[in-house]
Amino acid sequence: MFTQKFRDMPLKRKIELIILGCVFFLSATAFLSIYCISRSHDKVLYRSVAANLSYAASEIHSDLLEVNELADMIFSNDTVQRQLPAAMSTDSREKKQSIETTVYNVLTNYMFNTANQHISYITILQEESTICTYLVRFRKVPSEIRDNLVKRGNEAQGSTVWITDYSQDYGLFLVKELREAKDFSFRHMGTLIINVNPDTLIGQTSIFRSAYETPSLLLLENGKTIYSSQELPQREISRLTSSLEKNYTITEVMDQTLFAVKGYIPDYDWDYIAMVSYESIARTVSLTTTICIGAMLLCAGTVLLLSARILAALTRHFDWLVKKMHLVGEGTYQFPANPYDYSQRKDEIGQLHTNFDSMAHKINTLITENYTNELLKKEAQLKSLESQMDPHFLYNTLDSIHWRANAVGAEDISQITTSLGYLLRMSLSKSSEPFTLRQELELVENYMAIQKLRYSQRLIYEMQIPKEYQNLLLPKFTIQPLLENAIRYGLDNSSDVCTITVSAVLSEDLLVIEVKNSGSSFEENLLEKLVNQEILPHGFGIGLLNIHQRIQIAYGDHFGLHLKNIEEEETGEEYAVVQVFLPVLPQQENVERT
Repeated sequence: MFTQKFRDMPLKRKIELIILGCVFFLSATAFLSIYCISRSHDKVLYRSVAANLSYAASEIHSDLLEVNELADMIFSNDTVQRQLPAAMSTDSREKKQSIETTVYNVLTNYMFNTANQHISYITILQEESTICTYLVRFRKVPSEIRDNLVKRGNEAQGSTVWITDYSQDYGLFLVKELREAKDFSFRHMGTLIINVNPDTLIGQTSIFRSAYETPSLLLLENGKTIYSSQELPQREISRLTSSLEKNYTITEVMDQTLFAVKGYIPDYDWDYIAMVSYESIARTVSLTTTICIGAMLLCAGTVLLLSARILAALTRHFDWLVKKMHLVGEGTYQFPANPYDYSQRKDEIGQLHTNFDSMAHKINTLITENYTNELLKKEAQLKSLESQMDPHFLYNTLDSIHWRANAVGAEDISQITTSLGYLLRMSLSKSSEPFTLRQELELVENYMAIQKLRYSQRLIYEMQIPKEYQNLLLPKFTIQPLLENAIRYGLDNSSDVCTITVSAVLSEDLLVIEVKNSGSSFEENLLEKLVNQEILPHGFGIGLLNIHQRIQIAYGDHFGLHLKNIEEEETGEEYAVVQVFLPVLPQQENVERT
């Protein structure tokens, strides 16, 4: 069904349908590509955020290790190892103050000389004294928390312990029991407490220096919050951690759409969750998708518009060709004027129009020639019908006149009747035998015999045709009408003597018969005007055109009559000349043509 409809569609509609199909296929492919790109965007975003988080985690891990190393350096410092046992063994208040000042200076030097800027203060607690680099901050920590820090540090027995229970309010605490290393006594000297500000520790990492809009970081230890850069209720944190079954997710947190990525800090068993706003990313993706779709639609519209213009420019030539075909089908071979010249085009369109116009012209020429031939045929049939009276009556009458003239001695009347009878017999003859130049000349001689008796001394007639030409073939009544024309215009319109000369020239396969007469001349381009119907034939003009067309029908357009006027150099007298161009053909070919 569709195949039949497609086959019957105009060419323009078929091409438009193909173009629409291609545009639809490309558009569907583009939409699918945009969908795949948007789906893969989350994975690309995860890799990007994960890469930043990995680096940020390594920064946090490195800073924590620096704090550990600082604690070990304080523990192994000679001044600390000497002064703290001395402070414990003396009862002198002045000496204790001096020792505390010395240890304070050591702690201050470590704190301000280290590259780690996240340390809030360093404190060494003994039973009766507190040495702290920032005592005001340390005293803000409740006593029960301080006691708990000391307890947990002593329980570790010299190992470094990170306490995160109070990180939201007081920061992170590194606690380490200080023991005397002298003589490997490992006597308790006090408790070292280093406080780390999580805001500076985490806030200066690379994740907060990235291109993401307002990133947030959440540190967890065994599900318990260590640090959160954004205030989140515990239920939101629990829901967030439970939704992170894989490494990343898109979730709603406090009416915000966030892209969350989960990671791990080694050596400390801390988990971290980084969150960046997904709304701006979604807007960017949506804007990019809208721009892509708009550009794609614009391109599709441009393609369709250009295709329509190109198709219109192409199909109008085919529409014009179809119109010409319809005109030819209706019998019209003359087409309306078209300003476009297809003969200058070398492509298929130019070849189609040029060849079709040539074919139409040839058909029109053939029809015109056949119509002309049919007219000549009808004219010949009409003349034949007009001459169908019984010729025997005329022959007997002329024969009676001939014998009567002989009886009374009127030889001129006898000759006229004899010649007239021959002419009548030849004109009414329907013989299919070949007609030779000899027969034509006999017909001419009989005709001229009558005219000589009529005009006497005013008509001079010369025949200059060699005898060896007389067996050549030609159409009947070719020369006689030319002599009749010469006598009519050379004698009837003048009282002077008229000289008529009939000659012939044979050149290879061409026979040229020339009839020349004085006393008249031809109008310029007379024959061409008769052929082109620029003037209507009348009188002898019909005879000239008849002879010319009969020769061309029999032998082709290269043969026929040629009219001209010449002037005699010696006398200056003007002559009218008719040249008859005939082919030299075997008798059988002439029979077939006639």
